[in-house]
Amino acid sequence: MISSLKGRVEGMWGNSIEIEVGGVGYEVKVKDQSASGRIKIKIGDEVKLHIYMAVSENAVSLFGFETRDELELFKILITVSGVGPKTGIQVMGSGEALAIMKAIGDADVGFFQKIKGVGKKTAQRIIVDLKSKIGGLGEIDLGDKLPLIEDELYLSLKQLGFDRREIEKMMQKLPKEMTTLEEKISWCLREMG
Repeated sequence: MISSLKGRVEGMWGNSIEIEVGGVGYEVKVKDQSASGRIKIKIGDEVKLHIYMAVSENAVSLFGFETRDELELFKILITVSGVGPKTGIQVMGSGEALAIMKAIGDADVGFFQKIKGVGKKTAQRIIVDLKSKIGGLGEIDLGDKLPLIEDELYLSLKQLGFDRREIEKMMQKLPKEMTTLEEKISWCLREMG
């Protein structure tokens, strides 16, 4: 397992760079640096990247990050159903890690919809699945002051961008054995997706 690479940048194409380490060149996919506001990596630079190694049936791919925090956020993102490493690196390129976490905390569906490969349903899934894992930035407003979980469910789905008719139709089909708000939101997202 490769956890980090330190070497010289020998080539760049698209969102990939080649890092030479001890005479061996490694292709590493990196986030789009234009969106993050950081200094761009250039050929000839000495870099150290924290690496996520994705092993699939057809390939082994390396994804590189400047900080361990970025790597950890990436690992959390790819736990979301429908978000693989390629989509995850696109999300990471959409802005600084703090901006991504703030978008999750603020339930900003529009932030994620701007990213190539992320539609409305995937954006909603990212927010719902990760809001409990990303701490300290606030929660999606689930209407905690309302007494009924159905009212909280309605407000949550409304905040995620669904219209009233879709929500009411889903709420009528909701299985009775589901008791927690998170179970109900997850079920509705699966049914609407």
